[in-house]
Amino acid sequence: MARFCGLPHSVTQVSAYVSCYNAAATIRRTVESLLGQTIKPAEVIVVDDGSTDGSIDAMRGLDVRVVTHPSNLGRGEARARAMREARHEFVLCCDATNTLEPAFVEKALPWFENQRVAAVFGRITQPHARNVAERWRGRHLFKLDLVQESRHGASLCTWGTLMRASAASAVGGYDTRLRHCEDADLGARLLRGGFDVVFDPLLETISVGSNTPAQVLERYWRWNATGGTLTWYQYLQQVAHSVRVLARKDLAANDPAAVPISLAAPHYQAWKTWTQERPRA
Repeated sequence: MARFCGLPHSVTQVSAYVSCYNAAATIRRTVESLLGQTIKPAEVIVVDDGSTDGSIDAMRGLDVRVVTHPSNLGRGEARARAMREARHEFVLCCDATNTLEPAFVEKALPWFENQRVAAVFGRITQPHARNVAERWRGRHLFKLDLVQESRHGASLCTWGTLMRASAASAVGGYDTRLRHCEDADLGARLLRGGFDVVFDPLLETISVGSNTPAQVLERYWRWNATGGTLTWYQYLQQVAHSVRVLARKDLAANDPAAVPISLAAPHYQAWKTWTQERPRA
């Protein structure tokens, strides 16, 4: 592994970015949460990945630099573009439907005193659920009921993350061909390259976007996709898991309205996996 400097005590220069696709309802709150950090980023970049809903107009008056794609190129390309545009070694990212707690950067930076640390991310939470889809999201995607401890060697999640740019570059950066799993893919290469990815539950990312049942099923598929094939045996295992684990949790939470989403999850995963193109070109 190449050697990189640890964190200088005087580090304040942080780049921040948001990759955005049709997030007009939430993008302004996302950007404001970056601008409102206790250690304010030296620059905030928004990579608009072909939005058609007025996302750019929603940021009017904010101190951001907008980079636009003429069409939707996908998460891998958008994140790779953001990393190319960033001017500083430490790069903060946040999804366009989330906000970061004000002290996110301040809490995350000390981890980088260890030069092996390439990225740090935290837990994702949400305000009070407004509908059954958001209750299901909190229970099965965000797993709000779990008490989690910090851990090393974590699978990278970029809903809210601080990253060392030189480490990402050393292992090839984001794969521009990937439309999902681009963060897990980069994280796996960082770990193979001798770097560390840290999960710190004291860092909080807040999901501020509303979801429908179809949207949480899409997210559940993306978050659990492996990029490979799905066998019939694996499909049947997922069906059993949806009954024995997901639906049981819904009933234990006195939320029977969420059970149909749980039971639909493995079928949606199978349909997406078997009908969509594989993520790698």
